[in-house]
Formats: sequence, structure tokens, C-alpha cells
Amino acid sequence: MRSLAKTASVRKARAKAEVEFRSREAAANWRDWRGRLGEMIEFDPSRFENHIPPHWQAGLRYAELIIPAYGTAALEEIPKPSEFEKFLRECAWIVAQRTYEAKLQPYDALPLRKIDFAIANFHQVVRTAVAAESGRLGLEAWQRHNARLDLEMVSAPTAAGGAMDVDPVPAETLARDREARLQAFLTANSTTIAAVSEAALVHKPDMQHWRHEELSGDSVMSQRIESVLAGKTPLKAGDAKPLAAA
Repeated sequence: MRSLAKTASVRKARAKAEVEFRSREAAANWRDWRGRLGEMIEFDPSRFENHIPPHWQAGLRYAELIIPAYGTAALEEIPKPSEFEKFLRECAWIVAQRTYEAKLQPYDALPLRKIDFAIANFHQVVRTAVAAESGRLGLEAWQRHNARLDLEMVSAPTAAGGAMDVDPVPAETLARDREARLQAFLTANSTTIAAVSEAALVHKPDMQHWRHEELSGDSVMSQRIESVLAGKTPLKAGDAKPLAAA
């Protein structure tokens, strides 16, 4: 999370979350909740489930903006879907805890023995709120993994060391599956999308356009990217870490 926090998408999400939270904070009088939250949690949990305090609603919105941004950025860095889903769960817990401690706890004014219980409750609220988005991101991670495996099955050698006896894949089919070829290249070279972009001399937006098939195959930028994936244009020194030969 520390490295992903430096990405433009996460920094933008955090800035938006801060603006929204602070705007609601300035327009409200949340200090009226001092002491009331402890009674609600301890004596009537159903009240709490059906009526989330207003400052918790603002904190929930804060977490809802940040967690998906981390998840989207992590898709580029964590190729294994099981590890990606584990990251999402840990991210939700960390964001919930930090949000509560930094933004909500001062208004609750709970005794120390109740703070952990309040954090656990807030975490549950956050997890429920981001469940749909987390599921969507998890599905995308598995779809990318499945596409990479399809490509590996086409090009992987047999156990005896010879080529697999398969029909060649039409070039136009591979061209439509740019993302699968990109992810396979990243895995094979233990590198990053940023390294591919740098070697191809294209900016990040252009790489995104290429990945979403918004650049034609005849464009100069598409040809530069394809040249890197084909091994014709090398990665910068230090960016490529080829896997050891079998």
C-alpha cells in the first residue's frame, strides 16, 4: 500500500475523499455524538445497524473512495488473483482502522476498552459497503489470470522439450487479445507496465488506450508497444528479469 499510495489514481482518490469528508465535517456538529455511540453499541446493537452515525457515514464514504483506488492500482502489480484478493481484504481493514482512528474516534470519545470494538464495527460497515466493488475487481483479476493461462497453453513447450502440437493461432485473434499478451510478457520478464511504456516511448494514457483497443494496430504507438512485446525493442537495463531457463 505504501508504494501504491504514490500512484496518481490513489492520490486523486485520497484528495477527493479528503475534500468530501472535510466539507461534511465543517457543515455538521458531530461533537453532539460524544458518549452516545458507546451506549448505542453496548445496549442496542440493532439501533446502530439501522442508523449509522453521521460522522461514520462520512468516514464510510471516505473509505469507499480510497479502497477501490488501491485495488485498481494493485491489479497492475499483483498478477496472482488469490494474492490480489488477500490484498483487498487487508487493504479494507487497514483503511477502515486508519480512517476510524484519524477521523472518527475524536468525535466518539469512547473509553479505551471500547475502541477496538468500535473499529471492528466500522470495519464491518466498510467491508459491506465495498463488497460489490471488491467482487468486481476480484473477477477482473481472475479474468486476467485466465487469459494469461490461455496464452501459456498456446506457446508453452511440452515436458519433453518440443513444441506443442497445436494449430497456429490466427494473428488477428492475438491482436484482439492485447491485454493477455501484455500480461504474459510482464510475467515472463518479471517487469511492470511502466517499464514497457518507457521502452516503447509511450505515455501512460497512450498505453491505456492501446490496452483498451482504442489505438489502431497501424498507429506508431501501437507498433512501438508491439515491438517491445515481440522482443525487438529491449527493456531498459534493470527493468527486465527473465526467468531462468528450464
